[in-house]
Amino acid sequence: MATIIGQLNQQSPTGTLQNWHSSNPQPMDWDALAQLTGVDFGHSLMQAPLGYEAVAGRPGLRRMLCEQYYPNLDAAHLVTTSGAQEGIFLVMQALLQPGDQVITFTPCFEPLVTVAAETGAEVTTLPLTESNEAGWSIDWQQLDQTMGPDTKMLVINFPHNPTGCHISQAEMDKLVTCCEQHGCWLLSDEVFRGLEHQPEQRLAPAATLYDRAISLGVMSKALGLPGIRLGWLATQNQALIQRLSEIKSHLSICQSSLDAELSQVIIPHSEAIWQHHVNRINSNKAALNKIIQDHDDFSWHQPTAAATGFIQLNTEKGQDYAFQLAKAHQVMVLPNEAFLTDRQGFRITLGGTDPSQAKWLTSGS
Repeated sequence: MATIIGQLNQQSPTGTLQNWHSSNPQPMDWDALAQLTGVDFGHSLMQAPLGYEAVAGRPGLRRMLCEQYYPNLDAAHLVTTSGAQEGIFLVMQALLQPGDQVITFTPCFEPLVTVAAETGAEVTTLPLTESNEAGWSIDWQQLDQTMGPDTKMLVINFPHNPTGCHISQAEMDKLVTCCEQHGCWLLSDEVFRGLEHQPEQRLAPAATLYDRAISLGVMSKALGLPGIRLGWLATQNQALIQRLSEIKSHLSICQSSLDAELSQVIIPHSEAIWQHHVNRINSNKAALNKIIQDHDDFSWHQPTAAATGFIQLNTEKGQDYAFQLAKAHQVMVLPNEAFLTDRQGFRITLGGTDPSQAKWLTSGS
């Protein structure tokens, strides 16, 4: 993904591209966030100690995360990380050995495949299927045929990046049952949990359902606060928590006390922040859907969760389309190669500017 972003930037005559690809909603400014939450952030930051935090993370913050997101877990079942990518790295390093089978789905966030492969594990990618009725969905027969005694880990990401598709609670329970039957780990990337376009679609976190499941969360995605570099891993497995902390002690060591302080005062307001973002996402989705319906070159399966959609290209322009946009319009969208899929198209954000204002999109050139 980083390579593709670099190549796209090279196409810009000005060296600056408008960002139309972000997976996180547009961050609020301090005033808007303070008004929504009622938090005095200046006062909060002055309460933060300027020493090291605990390697596993501030106990009070970990308790709060469990109270808010993982009600049947406690602080001992959670370790904080420096963002989501450190969390992915920690899990893969802690659990995988050369030759282990890892299964995940495409399109996907590329590190969910590449970081596993770098351990020497054998990564099998299963394409999500498409239909007019169901949109993007899991091919259950293919998954059943692929999982076996050598399967060490199943990796999932719902709400999904880049398509914005989602699964039902019954499907989540079915995935858990598959992992229980094969005795494998379940890594559930839940960084967009909270951005379901209809709140009743929200799933129970995987870590609360299965003793070999790991739930990954972060401040940057559903809460739309990438300036706060804090994520977390939740699991019922205490031995894994210890191993994650040991590996982390050789990496970031601990989180910034300022990030921890901000997270601790923001997380109790998660529902209000999520709803703020979902309101914008649903408005932008409606505007974008009108454009796609009137545009012969575009099609999509309407997202039902998260802050992105995957626009499919019905044109010979194919994979060069994103590079043409960068060169002609100084616009950045991420093409399908960034998500390890051959389905021609690109990811577009739903969490920013109203897409009806994008001349490059409405003109299609």
